[in-house]
Amino acid sequence: MTWVVRICPRASRRFALANLLVLTGTLLLNARSSEPSFWFWFVADAAVLTGFFFSYAGLLKLFKLKWSARSAQLSLGLALAFLLLTNQGSDSVWLARLVFSAAASSLLAHAAWANYQAIKQEFSTGAALLVSSPFYVMSLFFMLRFGLLWQNQQADPEYLSLPHPDALPQLWFFVVMTVVINVSLVGNAFARLVTKIRALADRDSLTGLWTRRVMMQQLLNHARSSARHHSVFSILLIDLDYFKKINDKYGHQTGDQALLYASQCFKQELRAEDWLARYGGEEFLILLPDTGLAEAGVIADRIRQRLALQPFKPAAGLSLTASIGVASYHTGDNLDQLISKADAALYQAKAQGRNRICMPENWRSMPEVN
Repeated sequence: MTWVVRICPRASRRFALANLLVLTGTLLLNARSSEPSFWFWFVADAAVLTGFFFSYAGLLKLFKLKWSARSAQLSLGLALAFLLLTNQGSDSVWLARLVFSAAASSLLAHAAWANYQAIKQEFSTGAALLVSSPFYVMSLFFMLRFGLLWQNQQADPEYLSLPHPDALPQLWFFVVMTVVINVSLVGNAFARLVTKIRALADRDSLTGLWTRRVMMQQLLNHARSSARHHSVFSILLIDLDYFKKINDKYGHQTGDQALLYASQCFKQELRAEDWLARYGGEEFLILLPDTGLAEAGVIADRIRQRLALQPFKPAAGLSLTASIGVASYHTGDNLDQLISKADAALYQAKAQGRNRICMPENWRSMPEVN
């Protein structure tokens, strides 16, 4: 279904291939006799295990996880090589079942962990546990099967073949859980779609910075934290100087490049805990947690100097500068007043000649670069 509606087609193709392989393997499992054979034993095992691997690979692709699949590939390769050597004789059926169970448990555990970590990044821990639980349950099932086989080394070959009446509940459990995992995979695909929609809503399409809406929520969160812990934070309101003239003289494409270039300059001077948003047009807003006015002024001047001194290559002879208004929030302040103070400081910086920073307290300013 996710393939049809084109939610991450590459991942969906991996999931479709995983389903096809597991279905093929299950049909061959159901057709087994007690006498080992290449098609009904090795090919069935290989299809099921490879299907589990593609489920894991599909999750990596779906959530764009920068993980290596080498450990899962190694588990699959070693298991298939061992099964190819041991599935040819009835005296080694028990050992082959042991290897199959261990490899299946390992591959499903890989998928469960990837699923859990991906969902946890965007949603709650509870949601991550719920969505990844079918993989964990299946991994536990094969782990328990491994333990039972380990304790019963003299098991009847017919029992090991699964279609045996005593082993039939295991086969049905496997089939039912495969269906549940497919439902989980559909849920994963739609979770990825929700994540993409959130990203579009939270990130500026040109610069990739946070949007004004996200920044206002962060300001509110920090204001509440400040009230609880009596801490301080500061904001920088930045406006690119003469931006309209850049658009008029060099074109809107160069203007877009200037916005992107400026945002990259700002990022280079910020700390990991700072927040940078495109506030609107050529204006940017920076949130500096646990930062007083004096320290915020130093950071603002570093940002201003980096932008002014670093040449803007897309347009020959064009240099970018910015005016910056600085304001600090203290317990009991109003957010609207905070932004108004920063805006007033920014207006003052422009009135004093641009390419400088201003602070509302006594309208202290720092001069432009010579």
